[in-house]
Amino acid sequence: MKTFSIRSRTLVPLASLIGLAVIFAPLLSATVQDEKTLYLSALDTDGQSVTNLTLGDILIREDNQDREVVSVTRATEPMAIVILADTTKESGTTGLMSRQDTISGSAELIRDIRTALTGFVNAISVGSPESTMELMEFGQAAITVTRMTSDVADLEKGIKRLYPKIDAASVLLEGIVEASKTLAKVKTPRRVIMILNIEPGDEQSRQDPRKMSDEMAKGGASLWAVSLQKGTLKNELRGVVLADLAKNTGGRREFIVGQSALKDVFEEYADNLLSQYAVTYLRPAGQTPRLVQVGVMRQGLSLHANIFAPK
Repeated sequence: MKTFSIRSRTLVPLASLIGLAVIFAPLLSATVQDEKTLYLSALDTDGQSVTNLTLGDILIREDNQDREVVSVTRATEPMAIVILADTTKESGTTGLMSRQDTISGSAELIRDIRTALTGFVNAISVGSPESTMELMEFGQAAITVTRMTSDVADLEKGIKRLYPKIDAASVLLEGIVEASKTLAKVKTPRRVIMILNIEPGDEQSRQDPRKMSDEMAKGGASLWAVSLQKGTLKNELRGVVLADLAKNTGGRREFIVGQSALKDVFEEYADNLLSQYAVTYLRPAGQTPRLVQVGVMRQGLSLHANIFAPK
């Protein structure tokens, strides 16, 4: 049973390689092989985590060259996550009005935002205590509220300080670039950008989508976004960028129409991340491929993995 409000899903698998079992055989001719590992989420048609993948389920190609998959295990490495929270004017003027005044509506929406982010932070901390998180806001400026830490109390304090800024526009795309640069410096290979934004939004960022894609490739992070839909989209570029980055980096983007569903979606996202797989495969030594394709041999599943080949 779905617990979310009505919403549209954008769960598009990165590669659909079902049916290639006959021709998809390892073609490794080099004597020396390097082991490489990528991280992926496996989801069913309802967006729920699939937790029983095996070695024979996964297929890997790099720059159209078949690779031999040697292990498929549940990921145990800690994550580094940057959370981007909407503190624009939209986060204070689009709330569900419980009384006939803007202040109460503003308070209700920001309360639901705080509740969703607090639940996400606690779920990640319980499931992966060594993981670290950073909190940023992007109302008028991309500002770090709480620096990278595993201290839940510090993160909760930062979340409580989130509040909509009067007349503030969005610089979400700038925030994504800054988050990617931050994550490029961390040691753990499991890197995540988590976004909560309100639509429509007055996006003022002037980022080149191709340069953003390059930054994401350097940072190695996956992008996960939850967009609360309160009206017609104003900024098509932002929408395209979020959709493409989520798809290409192995994340998800969801639209919801009821703010009370924020908590449920973020709980599902946390479970998706905590249920990820580490897929190890062989690559001829010395090769530096650009792109990787991941396929699944089961029907009805979607894999979410970064298309940029691990270094």
